[in-house]
Amino acid sequence: MNCPKCGTKSKVTKTCRDFTDHVRRYRKCHACGHTFATKQPLEQIFESTHRHYQVYKQADILNMRQLFFDEGRTKQEVADVFGCSLSWVTKVVNYKVWTKI
Repeated sequence: MNCPKCGTKSKVTKTCRDFTDHVRRYRKCHACGHTFATKQPLEQIFESTHRHYQVYKQADILNMRQLFFDEGRTKQEVADVFGCSLSWVTKVVNYKVWTKI
């Protein structure tokens, strides 16, 4: 994303989910040092091609586990369905992440 002040590239310094269905990204311009925030709907991130920045909801995690445990899909098949890495699916199904659900 370009800086609204000078138009050059900016860098994400922090990403967090706000209390709505949005992700807030704080950015800093490389050239002028201007800092600003952007807001992006979760649905837009879910459909994004940048899967390494994927934001998952609780239902997505439960669906991953259901596909693996109940429907007998392989981890790679689950990863393909959700557009994520094999290592992420492994962490989800082994309860290394999202351990409370």
